[in-house]
Amino acid sequence: MALPYDDVHLIADPLNGYLRITVPRTTGEVAEATVIDDPWVQRLKRIHQLQSSWWVFPTAEHSRFSHSLGVMHLAGEFGRHLYDTLRDQAADTPSPALVEETLRMAGLLHDLGHGPFSHFFDDQYLHPRFGLDHERISQHLIVHELGGLLERLGRSPHGGFAPGERLDPVWVAWLISVNNADLGEVPRWVSLLHSVLSGAITADNLDYVRRDAYLCGVSLNAVDVERLLYYSFCSADGLTFHKRALNALRAFLNARFYLYENVYFHRIGHAIDLHMREIFNDTMALVLPASPLDDLHAYQHLTEWSLFTEVERWLDEPGSTRRRRLAQEWQRIIHRDVKYRMVYEQAIERVSFPPGASDWTSAEFHRRIVERLPTELRDVEFVCDVASQDPRPLNPMVGPKRIPVYDPATGRVDEELLTGILEFVPAKARLYRVFATTHEHDRELAEAARRALTEPATDQASLTNL
Repeated sequence: MALPYDDVHLIADPLNGYLRITVPRTTGEVAEATVIDDPWVQRLKRIHQLQSSWWVFPTAEHSRFSHSLGVMHLAGEFGRHLYDTLRDQAADTPSPALVEETLRMAGLLHDLGHGPFSHFFDDQYLHPRFGLDHERISQHLIVHELGGLLERLGRSPHGGFAPGERLDPVWVAWLISVNNADLGEVPRWVSLLHSVLSGAITADNLDYVRRDAYLCGVSLNAVDVERLLYYSFCSADGLTFHKRALNALRAFLNARFYLYENVYFHRIGHAIDLHMREIFNDTMALVLPASPLDDLHAYQHLTEWSLFTEVERWLDEPGSTRRRRLAQEWQRIIHRDVKYRMVYEQAIERVSFPPGASDWTSAEFHRRIVERLPTELRDVEFVCDVASQDPRPLNPMVGPKRIPVYDPATGRVDEELLTGILEFVPAKARLYRVFATTHEHDRELAEAARRALTEPATDQASLTNL
């Protein structure tokens, strides 16, 4: 008997129940399981989803791999739900299976280019040294390393492609980023689906907000994915939400804001980041001296596991070599003997920013604190951290992260509907923190930081937005 269980297997997932994946029916067939088992995808099992927070939350051991499977599932659900309205907007729309599979592969592979510590690696090493980020690397890998596999896919979990259809890896790469100048033009149906993975409310953030909260043990108000999905459709603006999704939209944006405050910007996690920052570039220069795009073999084998193993070996070097000194600092971090301790914290929303403070960098905040310390304490070692919390796009009315909301009373997208709910979501907040190596001068540092944030600026320096 030919049974569907031979074509599609199940993966258990704590958020979504069972995820369906296609498996090869014959020797040589390429199915989703083939792509999932590729070394580039399996590598994501060895990169934590939360760059430093897994040191803070003991159960946050989930990886980029499990997150990617969840995004694959949600992206496919959007593809199936949006299909009829997508076809109404784009005459070039192919079969339902090809649309679903294109989105599923974009969800699975959107984080393929991440390195150890994810976004920290982008900010501290990839971008300043090579002008790259993980999305650019992901796009390269999708087209040039996995492209041959993607082109041979022939079905989604819900059916086969129409005769003559083929999945184009460029479509997958195009969906995962807003920077697509190097990829050329794509069919209209692909462009209309871009915001499913690269907008403000995406399969990506709908997964990570719920997954990170669940596995950190942090309580969130319900993130109603089912309602958001049901009340979404494809208009000329791409992914569009019906007016009846507004409350669910607002709840999701606030949940994401809550997670930033309580997980992503946790004081100990940021203290670990500050400590890592002091040794990260020197370490990476030894471990990955060439650009990932110039040495893909080295990058494929670079994960958090390999990094920890490598720096541990350096402890066995005799004397006080550069590598041994770096390894000793890594041991402090790994065992949570973190150099810095928070001595001051103040969260400020945009409406109450002190004059000029909305643009302050950490260095500018540090300078202003030093100016307000007693003369004898101006050499005290401390560092500042200015974290920006932005639960919604700075301007959700325009640009690649626009959120179109449809009003059935007028029969059109109405910006006023979105404006109404965003009044209940902070537009932006900044978290100003001071960390020191001891608690000896907490009171003086805290008072100087408070004054730096409350006293008017005395200069008109040109400041860089963090």
